[in-house]
Amino acid sequence: MSHSAAGRFRGSRRSSVSSPLTPNPGYGRTVGFASTEHLNPEAVVAYVDNELSRQAAARADAHLALCHDCSREVAAQARARSMLQTCRNEFGVPDSLRAQLSQIPTQEIDLRGTTRRPNRWGR
Repeated sequence: MSHSAAGRFRGSRRSSVSSPLTPNPGYGRTVGFASTEHLNPEAVVAYVDNELSRQAAARADAHLALCHDCSREVAAQARARSMLQTCRNEFGVPDSLRAQLSQIPTQEIDLRGTTRRPNRWGR
């Protein structure tokens, strides 16, 4: 955009110069959760497991009220969770597996202090 064209639009949404563009009255408003932003698989699991923060759960609730696809995903995940809980009660976890799982580190590794090898583009 040229300097003179940029000057026409400063300060006001409407310009005295006629334009084929019409102002968007909703421009600049903040939206809590856009209906096009579907829940990713990790969010679906966290929602069903009640692991989302209060704010994230509220956004998910608002989205689920409008999105049938995501509602079906949440319902399917809830059914899968219920089936796994039922199976867990029927079958015990072997002690050897519990011992192996308990050896897995639970702390995240901080990689920020490590040096990285640059990729082929030098970054």
